[in-house]
Amino acid sequence: MLRRLVSSPSLRLVPFLLAAGWPAPARAQRVVRGPARAEATAGSALEAHALARQLDAATAFQPVGARALAARELRALLAGAAHPWAGRLAPDDSGAAGATIYLLRPSVGTVVNSSFPFGSNDGALWAGRGITAYASAGALLVAGPLTVRVEPLVFRAQNDAFRLFEDPRAPAEDRLREPLEPRNVDLPQRFGTRPYQRVDLGNSEVRLAGRGAAAGVSNALESWGPAVDHPLILGTNAPGFVHAFVGTDGPVPIGIGRLHGRVIVGRLEQSALSSTPDSLATRLASGIVATFVPRWLPNVELGGTRFFHRRWRAGDVPGAFRVPFEGLLFKERNLDVDDTSSTRFLPDNQIASAFVRWRLPRAGAEVYAEYARNDASFDPRELLTEPDHASAYLLGLRKSVARRADRLLVASGELVNARTTHLDRIRPQARFYQHGFLTQGHTQRGQVLGSVAVMGGGGVTLRLDDFTPRGRDQLALERIVRLSPVGEGAPSDTDVDVMHSLRAARTRFRGPLDLTVGATLTWERQRDFRADAFNARVDAAARLAW
Repeated sequence: MLRRLVSSPSLRLVPFLLAAGWPAPARAQRVVRGPARAEATAGSALEAHALARQLDAATAFQPVGARALAARELRALLAGAAHPWAGRLAPDDSGAAGATIYLLRPSVGTVVNSSFPFGSNDGALWAGRGITAYASAGALLVAGPLTVRVEPLVFRAQNDAFRLFEDPRAPAEDRLREPLEPRNVDLPQRFGTRPYQRVDLGNSEVRLAGRGAAAGVSNALESWGPAVDHPLILGTNAPGFVHAFVGTDGPVPIGIGRLHGRVIVGRLEQSALSSTPDSLATRLASGIVATFVPRWLPNVELGGTRFFHRRWRAGDVPGAFRVPFEGLLFKERNLDVDDTSSTRFLPDNQIASAFVRWRLPRAGAEVYAEYARNDASFDPRELLTEPDHASAYLLGLRKSVARRADRLLVASGELVNARTTHLDRIRPQARFYQHGFLTQGHTQRGQVLGSVAVMGGGGVTLRLDDFTPRGRDQLALERIVRLSPVGEGAPSDTDVDVMHSLRAARTRFRGPLDLTVGATLTWERQRDFRADAFNARVDAAARLAW
């Protein structure tokens, strides 16, 4: 097993990250334990705490639609009035002279699923049936405007057998693939028949920032849009992918408001079980996310995203930074771009969204929404008259129930809907993340890049987070449609596979040690359109001091 882990393609990039910015030993003046601020990666507990602080009127309103948060963004979110984790955060010494190497606290953990694979927003981790163990460690270099973060993650899933969705008409090679359309999207039910393990670059990154701009190369997780549990375009459900980026280093004043965003170009991989031919196995990803806070509406964030999948050609990488600005907005008079026999055939897939977030500081609340399309419209008229074609939407609410210096209790809810609409009667519609030509869909290494609920048609999450100086308590209810027929509605309740979950988790701070335990009980109604099934997931993790 060790030989396979060490030969992982992701691990080969570590020397290049080191060479890109690691100083000679003489330049590194200090080697110290990393500040807690360095742990505010996308999807982390510290990021969740920072977002919850936005509900307080005493905290300056910040756009959060382009995460992970840069250091200056995080400082702004955690500035101001006292908060429950203020004592947990070490003084910010980012302005210290010379270079400093911070040792990031290593993490170890395990996940146990009793009956079938279950999990979401776990990043590179895939938790199959049985025991899954993982570990992560690394270091952070800060040298003026340059930061180099190397923090790989390794995991091994026991990946025990369980009852699969099996279509008797399907060939044997499709048994482990996606249940409904195994050759049209790369979402395996099970990653092989043996233990599944990987070494991933994790949240590793080389970043150069200054004068409000930033650029670099990264494998870190990103979350685009205002959602936490169900982002429509990019979230923390899949592994990160290696990409170059250029953009702003936090909100930049432009007179009429504040603008923030980035453009990325990266490389997406498929799983070993994908049916896509080797010539199309690797995809070129190109995307943009931008947010804007108007000067006259200081508690409103407006934003949008575009994300493209194209065939990977190394020579196309430099020009791919232009793709998000040039891709087709409308297909009128350009229908031949979908014709494989045409000289104008354009082998790409695109997905785009627009979102809004509105804070109500007196109420200690915020509401947000996102609308996305899975393809370009024919013309403006078609977009206005049939906006629900190949579309999805998200609605969210976050409310501060208790706000004190020693406690922050937040209730939140998100609803996502991506069901095929009545337009399917006259126009074909695929599932939202499913694409043509590049048949991996909107995935990375066999996991969805956005919300895990979207492929089935939608879901809802209700959550309560309690932040205190002792740690964090969390209670959540979740309903996820796992499988539903492609088409309008469903003939009966036996033709929809729905997962209902109750999740409870607790994190406690013990000196430099963070201990987390959690359990998720899932009742799946009509699993694989057959019979009800139950699963218990147990999580245990520790973040250690060196």
